[in-house]
Amino acid sequence: MVIAPAAPIAPSAPGLGASAAGTSAASGSSAGSGGFAGLLSQALSGLASLQTQADTAAQQLATGQSGDIATAVVAAEKANLAMSLAVQVRNQALSAYQQIMQMQV
Repeated sequence: MVIAPAAPIAPSAPGLGASAAGTSAASGSSAGSGGFAGLLSQALSGLASLQTQADTAAQQLATGQSGDIATAVVAAEKANLAMSLAVQVRNQALSAYQQIMQMQV
């Protein structure tokens, strides 16, 4: 019985970053070319976009321009979840940095 070798797995980070932030990859540059820094930058701009959308929906609801409460609540919850994700990523990165700094050389 011969087992064929497995094909290499292609990185899926560009698609993962866009779906995690809840936005499409509308940036002109690909996230793969910038590595982790590019992916992080793209995720943070997606976070800012979600927060702006939530603020706009809340303002429209407060001023009576929109009577759809559900849209405002969904936009606010998307922004809240994206911020929670960003905070958790920051906490994990900080924890990893602290562990590296405690290593004996």
